[in-house]
Amino acid sequence: MYPAAECWTACLFTAAGIHFGFSKELLVALLFLSLLMIVTMTDLQYMLIPDKVLLFFLPLFIAGRMFSPLDTWYAGFAGAVCGFFLLVFIMFVSKGGIGAGDVKLFGVIGLTLGVKLVLIAFFLSVMIGAVYGMCAAARGRLGKKQPFPFAPAISAGSALSYLYGEELFSFYIKLASGGA
Repeated sequence: MYPAAECWTACLFTAAGIHFGFSKELLVALLFLSLLMIVTMTDLQYMLIPDKVLLFFLPLFIAGRMFSPLDTWYAGFAGAVCGFFLLVFIMFVSKGGIGAGDVKLFGVIGLTLGVKLVLIAFFLSVMIGAVYGMCAAARGRLGKKQPFPFAPAISAGSALSYLYGEELFSFYIKLASGGA
């Protein structure tokens, strides 16, 4: 599993370098992608997203957003609130169908992405998780009501949103307005 994680990390770092070039945002991107890979690996192995990891990265992202802000100075904080409370709502409605680690992770993700991109990340994460769940259930690897690690889907959706969310949003707006 570790060689695969190293390969994915190298691919993601390369994509970030191509996407952001040599900029302040590249440092935020490398930290963000590192966080996503760490939580993916720990969730796959232990079904756990460690608070220590999130607390380590949180001040780094706060500082990163101070030096490389989103649209406005408060956009990252609004994204953190949106990401956190969106998953709190899901956790409440699903009666524990999602873990507290996922909730806290989405708060940190929202700080990095802002409101629009955290919503795209949420949508992509749910779609990726649903496809995985259906495939795993069809193959007999996942039973009904059996929990599975959701952080890999969150990480994939968040990385896609961070790197290509603006393009995905523009594409969606074109589709919605009837001009594909």
